[in-house]
Amino acid sequence: MKKYFIIAPIFLITLLVILTYLFRSFEISQSIDEYNNIKQIAYELEVQVQKHKVILKEIESKKNFDETVFSAKSLGKTLDYFKEIIDAKEDSRLRHYLNNIQKKNEVLEFLYEDIKSDIAVIQNSKVWLDSNYKNLLQSTDDRVLLAYIFDVIHQKHLSEEHEGFEVDLSQVPILQKHVQVILDKRDSLLKLQEQLDENDLIIEFDRVILHIHKKLNVLQDQIQNIIVILLSTSIFLIAFGVFVYIREIIATQKAQKLKNDLQQFVDALNSSAIVSKTDPKGIITYVNNKFCELSEYSKEELIGQPHNIVRHPDMPKAMFENMWKTIQNKKQFHVIIKNMKKTGSFYFVDSYISPILDIDGEVVEYLAVRYDVTELIDSRDRAIVSEKAKNEFLSNMSHELRTPLNAINGFATLLAKKVEDPKHQKYLNTIVDSSNTLVGLINDILDLSKLQSGNFTLDYHDFNLMRKLAPFVENFKIIAQEKEINLDVDVDKHLDIVLCSDWLRLSQIITNLLSNAMKFSGAGKTVFFNVIYKDGTLSIYVEDNGIGMSKEVQNKVFKPFQQADSSTTRVYGGTGLGLSIVLNLVNQMGGEIRLTSEEGKGSKFKVSIPATQKIDEAQVVHTEQENEIVPLHGHVLIAEDNKTNQMLIAALMDEFHLTYKIVNDGVEAVEIFGQENFDIVLMDENMPNLNGTDAMVVIQSRYGKSVPIIALTANAMVGDKEKFLKQGMDGYVAKPIDSQELYVILKRFLHTDTYV
Repeated sequence: MKKYFIIAPIFLITLLVILTYLFRSFEISQSIDEYNNIKQIAYELEVQVQKHKVILKEIESKKNFDETVFSAKSLGKTLDYFKEIIDAKEDSRLRHYLNNIQKKNEVLEFLYEDIKSDIAVIQNSKVWLDSNYKNLLQSTDDRVLLAYIFDVIHQKHLSEEHEGFEVDLSQVPILQKHVQVILDKRDSLLKLQEQLDENDLIIEFDRVILHIHKKLNVLQDQIQNIIVILLSTSIFLIAFGVFVYIREIIATQKAQKLKNDLQQFVDALNSSAIVSKTDPKGIITYVNNKFCELSEYSKEELIGQPHNIVRHPDMPKAMFENMWKTIQNKKQFHVIIKNMKKTGSFYFVDSYISPILDIDGEVVEYLAVRYDVTELIDSRDRAIVSEKAKNEFLSNMSHELRTPLNAINGFATLLAKKVEDPKHQKYLNTIVDSSNTLVGLINDILDLSKLQSGNFTLDYHDFNLMRKLAPFVENFKIIAQEKEINLDVDVDKHLDIVLCSDWLRLSQIITNLLSNAMKFSGAGKTVFFNVIYKDGTLSIYVEDNGIGMSKEVQNKVFKPFQQADSSTTRVYGGTGLGLSIVLNLVNQMGGEIRLTSEEGKGSKFKVSIPATQKIDEAQVVHTEQENEIVPLHGHVLIAEDNKTNQMLIAALMDEFHLTYKIVNDGVEAVEIFGQENFDIVLMDENMPNLNGTDAMVVIQSRYGKSVPIIALTANAMVGDKEKFLKQGMDGYVAKPIDSQELYVILKRFLHTDTYV
C-alpha cells in the first residue's frame, strides 16, 4: 500500500504537466492563428496602400480619384476593425504601430482630397488647352512656344532642346492663365507627394508584419519546446507506466509466491501447532483442527466463546493478568500453560501469544500458537523425581560411607600421633591414606555432581601463595620418593605474595594434575612442576615423560569416568574423574587448560587462572595464626547416635581441652540442654526419634537461648551446607571430620587460653 503513496503523486504530477502544456499549446495555437489573421489583414491593407501609391504615381493621370478617396476612407474603417483585433491581443507594440498607421491614414485622407482637387484643376486646364491647341496654333506663328507649353504641362522637366528657352506668355493672357494654374498645381502635387512619402503606410505595415513574424517565431519556438516537453513527459509517463506495470507483475508474482509459501507455512503450522485467534476481548474467532483434537471441543463449541473455556483451575490468576498486561502493550507473551480438555483431563501447551496490529498500530486481534508439551512436562517431572531419588540415594550412600570412614580416619589419625613403633606407625599411615583415598573418591563424586548441577560455589580469600605451596610440594616429594619418581620443582622465588583466590580448589587442581603425572610415569621417570604468577594470571605447569596420550585419548580424558582404555584402568587404577574435575574447576574460576601430549613421550598440562594480588599481608598472617591449635575453654553438647563416632568426637574434645556431654538422639539433646549450661552444640542430623534440625527448632523455641548449634553430619551432598545454614544452624562440619576444620569453627565461638 505504501508504494502507491509514491507512484500516485508521480503519475498525477506528470499528468498535470501534460495537461498544463497541452492547454498552453492550445493557447499558443490560438495566438498563432490570431497573429496570422493580423498578418493577413496587414498584407491586405499593405496591398491596398500599394494600390493607392500606384494610382498616385502619375499626378496627371485621368483616373477616377473619387474611388481612391473612398478606398482611403474604407481603409480607415478596416483599421478600426484591425484595432479591435489588436486590442484583444494586448500587444503594446502592435498598438503603437496601429496608432501610427491611423494617424498617418487620417493625414492621407486629407492629402488624397487635396490631390484629387489639384488634379481636377490640372485636368480642366489640360482639357481646355487640348481643345484650344489648334486654334492657338493657327492664331500665332510661334509654334515653338506652344510646344514648350505642352512640355511644361505634360513633363516635370524640360527637354534639352528647350533648356535656357524663355517664354513670354503675356501676349496670350488666357494661355498664361491656364499654364500658370497647371504649374501651380503641379508644384502643389509635388509637395503633396512629399507628404505622401512622409506618411507612407507601407513602412508601418512592414513594421507590423515584421513584429508579427517575430512573435510567430517566438510562439513557434514555444510550440516546439512544448512538443519536446510533451514528448519527453509522455515518454517518461509511458516508461514509468511500463516500469510500474513490470513492478506490479513482479510484485504480484512475489505476492503469489509469498502467498503460496505462507499457505505452506500455515499448512505446516496447522499440522504441527495448535493455533487460535481471539478478538481484543479474548473471544475466540478462529481455531484449527489441532486445537479441536487436543481440547476435544468442536469448532462450533469454541468460536464465539472466551478463551478461558480451556483454562485449568490450577493456573494462577496472576499469570493471566501478566499475560493481558503484556499483550495489550503490543508485546509477545510466552508461557507454558496447563489447560483442561472438555472431558476434564488436562494437557500442557507451550504458548506464544502475539498481538496483531492494523495500519494505525492498534490491536485488532491476538494470535496464539501453541505446542503440546504434555509428554515433555511429564518427562521433566519424572526426571525431577529421578534426580531427587538419585540425590537421596547419593546422600544416603554418602552418609553411610562417611560414618565408618569418619571413625577409621579419625582414630587412625589420633593413634598415629600416639604410636612410636615405626612399623605400627606405617600401618596406621596406610589406614589413613586408604581412608583418605576413599574420602577423596566420595568428594570427587560430590564435587562433580556440584559442578554439573551448577550449585558449585567458590570461596575466594586471601592467602600467601608460597606458604601454601611449600608444605604442599613437600608432601608430593615424599610420595614421589616412595614411587621412585624424580619430582623436579621450579617454583618462582617471587611467589612470596598474597593472592585472592580459592586455595582449596587450586590445591585440588594441582593434586589431580600431579597425581595423574605420577600415576602414569613409571619408576625412574621425571615429573616437572612449575608455578608462575605474572600480570594477574597464575600459571601452573605439570609435565611428565610417561605413557603419553594419542589424539583420540586427548579428546575424551576430560570427560568423567573415561580413561585411555580399559587396560589403563586395570594397570593404573582410578575412576577417571580427576581431569574432568580439573576442567570444571578451571572453567568455574575463569581460567583455561591446555594439553600437549604424544603417545609414548609423555604429557604436558598448562593451567592459567586469573588471580588478584593483594599488597597487605598482615591479615593473611593473622588468619594463619588463628589456625594454630591452642587449648579451648567451654562445655559442649554432642548429639550423635553412632557409638564409634561418639568415641572419636570425645577424643577430639579431649585434645581441644573441652568438657562435653554426649547424647544418642534429638530427644535426649532437647532434654539435657535444659538441665545444663552449654557453650555450643554439635548436632548430628540423621538420628532416631528426633533428627538434628527438628531438635534445634525445639531447643530454640523452648529455651530461647542464643547458644551456637553446629551441624556435624555426613550429609555432604549438593546444597546440604546451604540448607542447614538457611534452616538456622550456626555452622556446618561434614563427616569424615577434619579435626582442623572442627577446631576452627569451635574456636570461632569459644574462648582460648590466650584470653584467660
